[in-house]
Amino acid sequence: MKTLYNLIWFSFLILMISACSSGKKALQKGDYDKAVAQAIHRLRGNDDHKKAASTLAKAYKYAVESHLSNVERAKLSMDQLKWEPVVSNYQSINYLYDEILRCPGCREVVPNPVKYDAELATAKRNAAEARYQLGVAALGQKQNRQKAIEAHQHFSSVQYFVPRYKDVEDKLQEALYHATLKVVVEPIPTPARMFTIRHEFFVNKINEYLHNNVISEYVRFYTPDEAQAQQLEFVDHIIRMEFDQFTLGNVFSNKVTREVSRDSVLLSEEGRAPVYGTVKATVTVHEKAITGTGLLDFKVLDNDLNKVISQEKFPSEYTWAVRWASFNGDERALTDEDKALVNKIELPIPNPQWIFEEFTAPIYDQVINKMRVYYRNF
Repeated sequence: MKTLYNLIWFSFLILMISACSSGKKALQKGDYDKAVAQAIHRLRGNDDHKKAASTLAKAYKYAVESHLSNVERAKLSMDQLKWEPVVSNYQSINYLYDEILRCPGCREVVPNPVKYDAELATAKRNAAEARYQLGVAALGQKQNRQKAIEAHQHFSSVQYFVPRYKDVEDKLQEALYHATLKVVVEPIPTPARMFTIRHEFFVNKINEYLHNNVISEYVRFYTPDEAQAQQLEFVDHIIRMEFDQFTLGNVFSNKVTREVSRDSVLLSEEGRAPVYGTVKATVTVHEKAITGTGLLDFKVLDNDLNKVISQEKFPSEYTWAVRWASFNGDERALTDEDKALVNKIELPIPNPQWIFEEFTAPIYDQVINKMRVYYRNF
């Protein structure tokens, strides 16, 4: 959660970096904070800049008056969160104070900038109390997950205004527990037709990603063992995956034989004149390949309703192939590509487990993307 102070600081930083004038135009438009920022920027580079000095004197006076007017207007409001704009406006005034003190040329123009530390502290306590009461009220309906999320956000705001206010840290943890959607990722069952293939690595890889990356602040993923060890009171969703298919095709084998030749090859250097001619060879290119194809069935089940709320099937295919060659005749007739193939050797077909792991790589990416998209707004 970005604090109001960080937002104010960042806005000022951008304004000061991009400022290229004395702030007079901003002053004329009634953008007093921007005018102050630009004037300060100019005076830091040149403390005798007359336009900037004139702008700062006027803009600072109007900026403080404007913020104080906002404070009084907010205090008269019936809004339960009225103390937050009060905090924001006091912070803005105090920030102007700090910036002027760090600028010698500015201190000559505004020798007595104002600061409202005590008033800001009181406003923060009032803002924290208002958020605390809203959080307690929302937490009273914690069985409603949206209310629990609301409570957590209120208590997070309390922490910003007054850290460790009352028992807010305990309230934060309680709200977060009830706000968090708890999702159990089940292990993948092993079909009888795939008894020789281990696929635990696939779901383990998914769980590793989910444990090391935050998809949503209010979603947490568990293995069944983790859910049992933590004695979860309830589980919201169950992710169930199963390989509907995984088949290895027959080994494809092929060989092609062709004649190759090359002209103008030096054959002999006997005597005074070298002898050139044509060299020939027979090249046999061998090819061997096997393809694994399959389908993963991905389901999200609502544990309370005991029904599927999302389902998708992810297909994949992986082909392993190798090419090598042999030749008879004059090696000088071979192209560079032919020589590269001749230098290769026939490789054994990988075991099904290796092909299966290669086959699942793109499915893993599809599953992770599905979960990111599906859960990022929960």
